[in-house]
Amino acid sequence: MSLFLDILNAVFKLGLPMAGVSWFLFHRLYGQGNIDRSADRKAIKTHVQSLKANFKAEKKSRKQADTKLPRSHADIVFDKWMWFGSGFYGLAALWTFAVIEVSDIFNFIFNFPGLGGLLSEGLIELIISMAINQVQNILTSFVWFSFWYADSIPLWVVIAYGGYWVGVEIARRELAVPVTWIDRLRALLKR
Repeated sequence: MSLFLDILNAVFKLGLPMAGVSWFLFHRLYGQGNIDRSADRKAIKTHVQSLKANFKAEKKSRKQADTKLPRSHADIVFDKWMWFGSGFYGLAALWTFAVIEVSDIFNFIFNFPGLGGLLSEGLIELIISMAINQVQNILTSFVWFSFWYADSIPLWVVIAYGGYWVGVEIARRELAVPVTWIDRLRALLKR
């Protein structure tokens, strides 16, 4: 029973989110023509590596030109994915980072120590502790497999990898969220 619960836990915490985020990224890449829909896994991996090389070159040229172009949310997710290394490992690190950051935000909100508690040791100490926390979160994200349930790391890695490829395959086959779901969600959000 414990193995079944581990699998269920891994599927909901890592497998399905990996499938969703990889679908989001690869749906965009296929739609823009960056990757051919008939490409096999090896070709997809090669295309992602070339995208990363192009990303680095573009980032360097933007930095040299000192331009701050407005970015869409999709570009921000893509940029962070590339920053974390792209591919499966980069996506797992990005998802882990998002989970860590969101949980930190909720912990801060629901366990707010008050302004006096935040500044009890001074503003400089607060800034330093926030910077150290951010570095710790990034490092934990890079070793993402250790963040998730430690008793069955191979299980979590396999489920994460499966989720990643499920998302890629769903995007390759041009499966998308039905328009009616999107319209219902928009209507719900407008209320």
